[in-house]
Amino acid sequence: MVDHHRLRRLDLNLLHSLDSLLRERNVSRAAAAVGVSQPVMSAALGRLRRHFDDELLVRRGNRYELTSLAKQLGPAVTDALRAVDRVIAARTRFDPTLEHEFTVVCGEVLAAMLLPRLCLAMRAAAPATTLRVVEPGQLHGADIADHLAASADGVFLAHGWLSGLESIDVLDDQWVFAVSADDPAERLSAEDLDQRPWVVAQVGQGNTVARGMQQILAAGVRPRAEVIVSGSMSMPFFLRDSDRIAVMGRRLITEMGHLYGIREIPGPWELDSLRTAFWWHPSRRDDPAHQWLRGLLENLLDEDAESTRDAGSR
Repeated sequence: MVDHHRLRRLDLNLLHSLDSLLRERNVSRAAAAVGVSQPVMSAALGRLRRHFDDELLVRRGNRYELTSLAKQLGPAVTDALRAVDRVIAARTRFDPTLEHEFTVVCGEVLAAMLLPRLCLAMRAAAPATTLRVVEPGQLHGADIADHLAASADGVFLAHGWLSGLESIDVLDDQWVFAVSADDPAERLSAEDLDQRPWVVAQVGQGNTVARGMQQILAAGVRPRAEVIVSGSMSMPFFLRDSDRIAVMGRRLITEMGHLYGIREIPGPWELDSLRTAFWWHPSRRDDPAHQWLRGLLENLLDEDAESTRDAGSR
């Protein structure tokens, strides 16, 4: 429940001032960023200090540093201002002639394969829109759901990581084995998986590996990880011109393998399939701008399905 009495003690302009102070860490620069004088910003800082009972900015020599509380407030203030902006900008329908920023959370591989086309479609249908792409980073599970509710329009993520959110399936893929394009092997044996060096990708928090690699571990293979990377986009650079092996999505190899100098290679068994979806928080369901974005994405998917059918009929 919202504490309206507490809200009345802190007006919206102070939130903008707080956001600027936390970003700039300097009263003069914060004042310039929001277009007010330095005395006005100093007065705002004084009110904020009284409200939070904390200094927020502490002088260290010739510069300011954030207090522990100020560091904690930063992301929350940003999310709050974005939420307020959505409320103020709410309309019964999306106007493609107005400026609007969409924020999506997306890993680097899918961003490279899908989002450039989405950007082109956005430019054609609504030239004033902007697409902000955020790396998943340490967001995971419930953290992602909270982030979607607060400040992102959606996340592109494989099935199995989230629950309780609405989604559209956007990409089917297959985990496959990969090696350098000049690797002499025609097939990987079970012995190869145990003896050859690996490039292993970790995802999310801790030391979690990608789903395809989890299947390898479940089969009893104990890979000798010579290189461990965060995400999949850098894996090809450690594969090419080497005897290393890896598990990757087939689409990345198909679309970019010739550029990276890698190729798919059969292994001792077939690996699992991979289905990625665009997920969003239920609070976004009826938002006209979000409905427009989902429609644009679904149109792209329909075009892909039609191209696949046409290719299959030839």
